[in-house]
Amino acid sequence: IKYVNATTLNVRSGPSTTYSIIDTLKQNDEVKVISIENNWAKIKHNDEIGYVSAEYLSDKKVETIQIKYVNATTLNVRSGPDTTYEILTTYKYGQEVKVVNISEDKEWAKIKYNDEYAYVSNKYLVDKLEADSENNDSNTGSITGTFENVNCSFSTMVDYEYKLSLQGFNKIRANLSTNYSNSSAYVKATREDLSKYLNPETFSTNATGKLQFLRIDKYREGITASELNQFFSKYCKSNSVFLNKGQAFIDAAKKYNLDVTYLVAASMVETGYGSSTLAQGVYVTTPSGEQVKVYNFFGISAFDGTAVPSAANYAYQKGWTSIDKTIEGSAQWIAGNYIHNSKYKQNTLYKMRWSYNTGHQYATDVNWANSIGRVMNNIVPYYDGNARLEYLIPKYK
Repeated sequence: IKYVNATTLNVRSGPSTTYSIIDTLKQNDEVKVISIENNWAKIKHNDEIGYVSAEYLSDKKVETIQIKYVNATTLNVRSGPDTTYEILTTYKYGQEVKVVNISEDKEWAKIKYNDEYAYVSNKYLVDKLEADSENNDSNTGSITGTFENVNCSFSTMVDYEYKLSLQGFNKIRANLSTNYSNSSAYVKATREDLSKYLNPETFSTNATGKLQFLRIDKYREGITASELNQFFSKYCKSNSVFLNKGQAFIDAAKKYNLDVTYLVAASMVETGYGSSTLAQGVYVTTPSGEQVKVYNFFGISAFDGTAVPSAANYAYQKGWTSIDKTIEGSAQWIAGNYIHNSKYKQNTLYKMRWSYNTGHQYATDVNWANSIGRVMNNIVPYYDGNARLEYLIPKYK
């Protein structure tokens, strides 16, 4: 007896992918294995003989983990389910918690901690933080969603991305990974990490996650420069270069036909809300010896080892010598290379992050699309009632 350790697993009529699919198994389904040869398992399934890839079978069931979030300023993590037990560490508000199970009295949650188990008070855990709650349709206009076919199966996509992960192109913070460690350092994403972050159902049930699938290749009327300036004033520090730049973002989004909430959110994440070194401006020495201050909001051409000077030189070549010019130039660059690119057509955050069999993916962080969506969720409510938000939900074969 073995168990399926993949999200889905095809049962075939013979020991090869050339044979027809006769059924599909789900994670933790029990499998009766007769023999294994050349990495194919001959199994008894519904009183018939079938074959599955032995790579996706395990001796034990995959431990089911539910993701919850800390809804308190601080939360003690203890070695046992009582306040008398030792405090191992303290979690902060919003931190993700991997819950294994809840005690019968609902008081304590058993959680994954440093590859072992620990306990936290369940009453300070929530399924969604307030910022993740569904937006009211009256604030966001009518919402339409369309399923968009992906030219491969979900398991094939996971396999492809896992190969990239092994090469270092898919990473995740250690404290978010299934191989949990209490560290913010980036590690290679596991197959389980990829199965979670690639699965549209993981994020499509709340407003923040759903924004991964918003069409960002359209400029939408309904957000004013004044409203964007309110956002900057609320979330940016006093030294941010984006304060009072709402009109510049609207002009750039309109010129290159981009959703303005995306353009603003991406700029915020890429620059630390306008406070990074490249956002604040770097001086470049021109061939004539003149010192010119330039800006680079997306770290374009910031090569490892020479990140600031190489990105600054690129900005100088592009003439990004003011905040407004850099906002417009950033919009042009992102539109041409990703969102409106005739080859890749990556017109959602999801498609910018995941692109089957092309390697043309904007970020290495598997949580990138969700991070941008979180910031967008603070801007989208500014849309008036006439705004039409359109979603493209990927549908795997």
